Amino acid sequence: MNRFKRLLQRQHATGYLRAGSAFIVLGLALCASPTFAAPMYDDGFGNGCVSCHNEFASGSGALHTTHRTQFDAQSCNLCHPSGGGTTPVLTYSSGAGGGFGCAGCHGQDYGETSPNSGNPKATAYGLRQVHVDNGVTSCGTSGGCHVAGSLGHPNPFPTLFGEDEVPPYFDPIFSNLLDPCSSSDEDLTFDLDSVGLDNDGDGFIDGLDPDCFVAGTPTATPTATSTATPTPVFACGAAPVGGCIAAGKAVVLVNEKKPGKEKVKVVLKKLQSTVVQSGFGNPAAGTTAYKACLYDGADVLQGEYTVDQGGAICGALSCWATVSDKGYKYSDKDLSADGVLKMKLLGGDAGKGKVLMIGKNTNSTLPLGAAAAMQDETGGTIQFLSSDASCVSATLSDVKKADGVIFKGIFKP
Repeated sequence: MNRFKRLLQRQHATGYLRAGSAFIVLGLALCASPTFAAPMYDDGFGNGCVSCHNEFASGSGALHTTHRTQFDAQSCNLCHPSGGGTTPVLTYSSGAGGGFGCAGCHGQDYGETSPNSGNPKATAYGLRQVHVDNGVTSCGTSGGCHVAGSLGHPNPFPTLFGEDEVPPYFDPIFSNLLDPCSSSDEDLTFDLDSVGLDNDGDGFIDGLDPDCFVAGTPTATPTATSTATPTPVFACGAAPVGGCIAAGKAVVLVNEKKPGKEKVKVVLKKLQSTVVQSGFGNPAAGTTAYKACLYDGADVLQGEYTVDQGGAICGALSCWATVSDKGYKYSDKDLSADGVLKMKLLGGDAGKGKVLMIGKNTNSTLPLGAAAAMQDETGGTIQFLSSDASCVSATLSDVKKADGVIFKGIFKP
């Protein structure tokens, strides 16, 4: 049983830990401050949990995007102190309408109060224990930074809630998370395992945890050989999502004037954040899918184009190819994915990145109706989403044409 428990801990640690030794050094640095340490994801200067878990960095990382799209985080204030991008991002508290920070999902409400703000806080005792069990002792529950009686903790530490205790943000008001015993709810679609969080830090996860059994019946079937979870639906939101990389220039053209020869073109240039190749996911060797989402001036979705061809073959060749170490390019002469003929995703320093998508309706595969839906619009928003990485967005502040058969909107500062 101990061997199985440790196996589960190691498996789930891939979701919690990326660089344990670095985290230890970080933890020692954080603990250097007396009494009130720096329990931050990011202090605004790259110090904190972000040193190891940087997939949230700059609002463009895969974890940041996934938390917004897969888990449907309802407000930037769930994590940030005052709207998207604000720092410091604390692990235990956040802005109005949220309040609990990262611990809102990764911890539980033990009725504790922050000595820094005087406000109620949630505490991630279980997450700390997961770190300790994997050698990261600086954030332990019996040593390191977190010692009973300090940092607002009671002395002794409370008896930890079980896996079945619902974290504060597992609520439709905040997210689409409901069941802490469900891997279907909690699992990240792009990580290496198919289980969710070890919320209580006992080494057993979700349906495998005895806390999730009721009268001998598990809330999720506890089998070690079958832990696959359904893949959440990847779709454009009913309204534009926040936190995307802003484009410095943008053009969207939807031409539906000639039946059977309709066209669409999306260009997002001069991306305002640095984007590395992994910021686009990995459609060449992985399963990353993409969507271009067109919204009208009232933020209502009016057009959606999908390319779900990660790792696929188009004709005799791979649909996707790498472009040096900067990005990817796509080509499909059969137009099998929503009529999209080609795409180019290029990263680089801030102001250098670019996203291009061109589609046509030769094979009657291009979704139609966006031009008609955007008739007489004087503004709009275009977003380019990826299933497991960053998104890019631009407000179409200058509409050149919107006559019901042609829509052309641009953004140019």
